[in-house]
Amino acid sequence: MNKHFSNAIYTILKPLVGLLFRNGVSFDEFSKLAKLAYVEVTEAELVATGQKATTSMISISTGLTRKDVSAIRKSPLPDLEQASQKNRAIRVISAWMTDPQFCTEEGQARVLNIQGDGASFENLVALHSGDMPYRAMLNELLRIQAVELKDDNKVVLIQAAYITSDDENGKYDFLGEDVAALISTIKHNIVAEDEPFYQRKVTYDKIPVDQLATFKKLANRENQKLLVTLNNWLAQHDLDHQGEESSKPVVPTKEVGVGVYYFENAADQLNIGNKDANN
Repeated sequence: MNKHFSNAIYTILKPLVGLLFRNGVSFDEFSKLAKLAYVEVTEAELVATGQKATTSMISISTGLTRKDVSAIRKSPLPDLEQASQKNRAIRVISAWMTDPQFCTEEGQARVLNIQGDGASFENLVALHSGDMPYRAMLNELLRIQAVELKDDNKVVLIQAAYITSDDENGKYDFLGEDVAALISTIKHNIVAEDEPFYQRKVTYDKIPVDQLATFKKLANRENQKLLVTLNNWLAQHDLDHQGEESSKPVVPTKEVGVGVYYFENAADQLNIGNKDANN
């Protein structure tokens, strides 16, 4: 294995192993998940390159036994119900800030009656969440503290994003989605011959601790501005927000987005020299 690649894998695994330890996950349990990922990804890669994705070929490519590969290929797919519910909640929040029926010209979400004709939460959910009952959506948004109730019959959007609040299981969903998205971007930039995806970060390693609170506020404020701007553009172009007119031609679609995150480490834990900004 390439030394630089080996070091990168080791560095990625260390914080992940910390979470595995916290949750009491043994190496054997982790190994089973790794085998599942190896088989699924290898099968997809073989198909994508025009090769036959047979059990024998997957076994040769992964180093797993044919027995292991056969058993894994017969395993049921992961349950996607929770992910579907989250995606619907994201669409509702986004529409609340972009659909002229439910927001101001400046993109501020209106205070909505829970039920009723016109600009009500019930109608917002009906238009933008598929067939999810509005009560179920309201409970979900209350759970993640994205909304609050006012005067018993009105609902106010207080968080312009889908955030898992204190729900640890929900945060693990984001762990899988966000880390996978970042690694997917880096993979594209390593192997793709076309235009690379945007991937940048800015970091300094000698920032006084007493300045961190000020920087966190600045970063949160500016990042939120950026995300709202990008969200508004995506919402306007997302087919789920444009109704279901049968006359519209079917076009290919992809999931697309931009992620922003804050990080900090103790300077003596970093094997790096002084720097301005790293790309």
